[in-house]
Amino acid sequence: GVTIDELRSETKFLIKKFRISNKNSLTNEEKLLIKIKGLNNLIRNKLIIMEAKNSGIFLASDEYERSYQEAINGYDGDSFSVTLSVEGIPAKIWESRLKNRLLISKFIQDKFKPNDSSFEKKIHSYYEENKEKFKKGKEVHALHIMVATEDEAKHINKLLKSGKKSFSKLSREHSLSPEAAIGGDLGYFEISQMPQEFGPIVKLKENQISEIIKTPYGYHIFKLVRVKRPRELSFSEAKGTIYNQLLRDEQSQRFEKWLIEFKKNSNIEIRENVLSKFNL
Repeated sequence: GVTIDELRSETKFLIKKFRISNKNSLTNEEKLLIKIKGLNNLIRNKLIIMEAKNSGIFLASDEYERSYQEAINGYDGDSFSVTLSVEGIPAKIWESRLKNRLLISKFIQDKFKPNDSSFEKKIHSYYEENKEKFKKGKEVHALHIMVATEDEAKHINKLLKSGKKSFSKLSREHSLSPEAAIGGDLGYFEISQMPQEFGPIVKLKENQISEIIKTPYGYHIFKLVRVKRPRELSFSEAKGTIYNQLLRDEQSQRFEKWLIEFKKNSNIEIRENVLSKFNL
């Protein structure tokens, strides 16, 4: 069954998800809707997890550990535990939610695999019918150096013009930007995605270095490595994106149909008197 602690945690999650800053501002009807939504979510998850285990699908410890580390990445020391405490979410409940989410995802991926041959045809058809979605705008491959002061930028500019050090080496030694560790390499990006301040890059020729550009973040120097003209992605280039999109859609549709039937055949009892007494 569903415990009060689980329901309390789920309704807190929904209140946060719906960005409700003051739950006391909710009407009784709105509070009831949140409680029902939370209860339905928990029932749904418990049914799926039960079926997953009956099907011999379990979560390996390394699968959980990997996702756990990804979730807490970026938090220092006890800051993650403090964040959970501030939000009123017990650590065990949070860990249980993560495990459940991972197991449900694994179950859906395993149980609702598409037929390989027919799915391949769907991918081809989607590509042919939606080629306009796979048009790439003009792309540039650039290197980047960002420093805090204009004097430092001028010094680096002189070194670049003298040819004493490569752009990548100077980026590693001086740049404050995240990509400095890889020689300032920004990779390819579309012109339309560039910040307006970086407009001068468009006018550069391949292997040409920009003048110093000032922005609120600092002083920048760019090197244009290569330009890719607007083009249409080939099927092989677009296939991965199409596959992932169609796979999500098909699995979601098949899963929802399965869940409706599974609920119909399950013995579910909702104690409304208990639900009405539960306070958000």
